[in-house]
Amino acid sequence: MHRPLKPQWFQILLALSDKDRHGYGIQRKVLEQTDGLMRLWPTMLYRSLAKLGEGGLIVQVDPPADDADDERRQYYALTPAGRHLLTEEAQLLARWAAAAQSGAS
Repeated sequence: MHRPLKPQWFQILLALSDKDRHGYGIQRKVLEQTDGLMRLWPTMLYRSLAKLGEGGLIVQVDPPADDADDERRQYYALTPAGRHLLTEEAQLLARWAAAAQSGAS
């Protein structure tokens, strides 16, 4: 994966960091994480999920037992490589933010 990550890729990985989610759940979580500033439309979301899957950062998983009523939902989870890259990317962004804050004061 190219670094830095595309913003939507970072947000998708972040949305999957606490639990497995289906596409609509990822969309809602990204809206929440970004205070409504990033909306992932279905085409962008599913292209991004495909790229992240090809990169070995996420995988499709079985739905949780409490959501077995809708077989159309596809759930996604972070792989260990995805979690590692998310951590590295968050550290990179934190360094950049700190540099910007120190330069702005």
